[in-house]
This record gives sequence, structure tokens and C-alpha cells, in this order.
Amino acid sequence: MTGLIRFHRSPLRTGPFAAAGSAGGMDTEQFFDNVAAQLFGDRSAKQSVREALRADVHETASVYVIAIDVPGIAKDQITVDVEEKLVRIEINAKTVEAEGGDTIHMAERATGTHNRAFRLPQAVDADAAVAVHELGVLTLTLPKKHAAAQKRLTIN
Repeated sequence: MTGLIRFHRSPLRTGPFAAAGSAGGMDTEQFFDNVAAQLFGDRSAKQSVREALRADVHETASVYVIAIDVPGIAKDQITVDVEEKLVRIEINAKTVEAEGGDTIHMAERATGTHNRAFRLPQAVDADAAVAVHELGVLTLTLPKKHAAAQKRLTIN
């Protein structure tokens, strides 16, 4: 048995340097993990985009319907591209900025450019696709392309 003693790390410690290096404080790895989490968030970029652009996708016999939450986003801040089986959505959310002598204490809403792409099982008719923006939800109705009828070729 070694003479090591486990110290309880108090969740009430404040600041990244609180007792850094001491047995009860945070070690170097924890310090850099905390800094990275504060700068970049503690989730991966992929998770952040998915959370910023939450979506439901369902299929009927003739269409795919994609509903995406876009609260507080004006329709002129949204771009939708449809090509065969691929649907790409880009949102340019305005960044919150302090005006005059104001101070921003918290800014948690998604800002900047966010992209999301969906690969559907079947190609869609981009010319007949419809996008509706209502009550903070973007709904895409994407009619399926009809499969080309089989044709037997005559050999000359």
C-alpha cells in the first residue's frame, strides 16, 4: 500500500488557477481542458451544429419532409440547396453585439454560420420542392423523383 491520500476536489473552487498545482487543486491537464471548454465549448463541433439545427425527417409515399428548428432566424438568413439526394441548409445567424455602453453578460444563442446536410435515400425533384418558414420552423417538402421507366433498347 502506498502512502497516497486522495483529496476531494471541491466543485466550489473558482477561477482556473485556484490552488493550481496543489494536491487539492486542479492539475495541468484539467486546467487546459477547462480553457478549451470555455473557448470552444465542451462538445464537438458536429454536436453543436446538430443542436443548433435540430431536425425531423420523415417520408411519405411521394415526398420527404424535413422540419428544422430555426427560432429567431429570418428567412433571408437561410439558404437551401437541393441536388439529387443531397439537401444542404445554411443559416447565417446574426452575432449579438453590445450597443453603446451596454455589456453582454451572456450570449448562448447560436450565432454565425451553421450548415447541415441530409442525404436522402432517393433523389428528389428540386424544381417541385417547397420551403416554408413559419413560427421558427423551416419545413422542406421534397417530392421524390419518379424512377425512370425501364425501356428495352433495340439493337441496330
